Amino acid sequence: MLEIGDSVMTHRRQYPVQAGRRTVIDLLVLDPLNPRSILFQLERLKAEIALLPSIGGEGHMSQAAKEILQLNTAIAIKEPADMTAQALDDLASEIGGLYNSLAKAYFG
Repeated sequence: MLEIGDSVMTHRRQYPVQAGRRTVIDLLVLDPLNPRSILFQLERLKAEIALLPSIGGEGHMSQAAKEILQLNTAIAIKEPADMTAQALDDLASEIGGLYNSLAKAYFG
């Protein structure tokens, strides 16, 4: 996973131990400072969505903005031990749902 996430060197620098499930999840999912982590990408997506025109009225968040905020917050408070195989599958589904919400709101 570290090879796929192009994060072998980052892992070696941050963790003085051999790669394990906890350290890999921490680096590739929950690290808000790693540009290759899911949390970092969700933060960026949240910022980008905030720049899009509001749909549904002035001052109100679009459905996509609400979904990204909820997902970003849910992931930001997780610990590596919380990220089971099922939690990672659910996360993948929720990210796919974000794509669908964005497509529906702005391209559909």
